[in-house]
Amino acid sequence: MSATFKTLLKGLLNASMFDSFVGNYRTTMANYNLLENAEDAFYWTFHTQVRTLFNTYFKLTVKGMENVPMHCPIVFAPNHSSFLDPIVVSASASFWQIHWLGKFEHFNEDPIVKSIFSMWSAIPIQRGKSDQAALNKAIAILKSGKPGHCIGIFPEGTRSLDGHIGKLHNGAAKLAVTTGATVVPVGMVGMIRALKKGSMLPKSVPVDLEFGKPIYTNHIKGKQDDWGLVTDVTRQIEAELKRIVGDRNVINN
Repeated sequence: MSATFKTLLKGLLNASMFDSFVGNYRTTMANYNLLENAEDAFYWTFHTQVRTLFNTYFKLTVKGMENVPMHCPIVFAPNHSSFLDPIVVSASASFWQIHWLGKFEHFNEDPIVKSIFSMWSAIPIQRGKSDQAALNKAIAILKSGKPGHCIGIFPEGTRSLDGHIGKLHNGAAKLAVTTGATVVPVGMVGMIRALKKGSMLPKSVPVDLEFGKPIYTNHIKGKQDDWGLVTDVTRQIEAELKRIVGDRNVINN
């Protein structure tokens, strides 16, 4: 896709009224202390429709649902190769509302996307910085005990350019150990072919998603300052992602 077309498309999206409408709506709901309820309603209203869309358009195959505990707190930790990854994982997790820790830039620069992410219960985080406010919000969600509410975070931190699983950061593991949450690695194959970094229009290709074996941290809850324990959880996440994905997601640029 040419740079000119991308510029024109982004300009068109910026000119739309969607962001303005969503912004005003969120302000109104917040004024009446109804924003959280509005986000929940938005999430579940579109959950089935989004899953149906992905099942049809991407020929989505979901495996490993038996590996996801029925009770929270849960931290979902997928590999990351496409902008659509959080929506695909959320649509595949039938009974859980996943609050994604997303790049702060998406909430300020990308038209329409920022509104969708905001209504999709996402939490903006400033990458490369110690964003304690965002982490505190994620911890509060995990500790709330609210049925079905979980956290999603990409341990790689950014999208893979070739489908290989990159170096994992310790954020997901630390968050889990802090709260005693169960980590569920999620392996996805095909999303990089559907919509890789730099592309704007998704392709209809088969996508396989598998919820991996859970990694329990309740026995080390509150020991997030023990870096040996945290990095061990990260190693377990990495091993499970590589077991599921292997080289099947790799493409030749």
